[in-house]
Amino acid sequence: MKICILTTGHPTLDNRIFYKQALSLKKKYDDITLIVPDERTEYMEQGIRIIGVPRAGSLYGRFKLGDTVVAKAIELQPDICHFHDFELIYKVLKIKKALPACKLIYDVHEHYPDMMRMSRKIPRILRPLATFLVDKSERYYAGKFDQIITADDAVKDRFAGKNPRVDVVYNFTEFIPPEADASPKETELPEKEYDAIYQGDITLERGVYMTVQAIKLLKEKYPDIRMIFVGPFNDVEGKEIVTQYIEENDLSKNILFTGRVPHIEVQEYIRKSRVGIVTLLPLPKYFKNIPIKQFEYMSCGIPIVGSNLPPIQHFLTSYNSGIIVDPTKPEDIAKGLGILLADPQLCKEMGDNGIKAVREEYNWGKMEEKLLKIYSRFEN
Repeated sequence: MKICILTTGHPTLDNRIFYKQALSLKKKYDDITLIVPDERTEYMEQGIRIIGVPRAGSLYGRFKLGDTVVAKAIELQPDICHFHDFELIYKVLKIKKALPACKLIYDVHEHYPDMMRMSRKIPRILRPLATFLVDKSERYYAGKFDQIITADDAVKDRFAGKNPRVDVVYNFTEFIPPEADASPKETELPEKEYDAIYQGDITLERGVYMTVQAIKLLKEKYPDIRMIFVGPFNDVEGKEIVTQYIEENDLSKNILFTGRVPHIEVQEYIRKSRVGIVTLLPLPKYFKNIPIKQFEYMSCGIPIVGSNLPPIQHFLTSYNSGIIVDPTKPEDIAKGLGILLADPQLCKEMGDNGIKAVREEYNWGKMEEKLLKIYSRFEN
């Protein structure tokens, strides 16, 4: 079976698209091609054929890029086209027209109407209209695809009655902790260099400013406290606000930013940290989407300070692997982090609970089985 994976906006080595789905599918299917924005025209990466297309610099550019991506997919004559971006819903039916037997799988990472509602790329006055159009068009096209895959239950519910084949493939971590009876060398944790870590895209909406303020409060008790942010600062306005706050409050030695790092290096930063932070703000999108970072923290055996939002609270409290806080209050974040920093035994207990959760339930291995089962429906 020939599989073609399409994206206009994600990087080649995207966590969900490449490291999880593509590599999982490669275990069963030999012919997999990823068409993706990339400087290189064509090459192989871990057995996956990569076909690069020019990067788009705007939302309209991504919409236009969809024509190029779809044209290249048609040339390959795949049996399945698995696409990952909202704008492609307007383009991929060309594949069906050219290749009637080709199955179309729409992988919905986000609640896109909510994204339009909070997008800074769209003028505020146009956001309600954009939200309405995205909602209506996505529901309309949903019934034309052979399969829809979502990353959480809330997004799945949007398509109820629109498509009979909608499945959730959670974005659980592929970091699997060693078994309890593994050799000491395998289970030995590296020396802790950071008291707290946040990993992922950094924006005001994801709580960076409130978290930095919490570190300021904790500095009074822990003068040498160190927090590291691992990931790109994708918020120009937010970066200016946070940088100014750090300078004004003499926090440059307490708060570190790495910028974007390769996915395979993220785990080492987590393992060198005492506590993981996932304090997303209470915006509509974050009441639905499940942040992968919390599972990566769990897999590395560190406790979590997380927002009191359903997708975070549910997974943390189920195994008692972290402390829930109000992400809008720096003093609450500081209190939760302070409790953990003052109690190494509690850190270990919650960290061990997180490892147990990942081993038993919150791991990509479970989702890989589900993904392969979905694909098996389309085998001749």
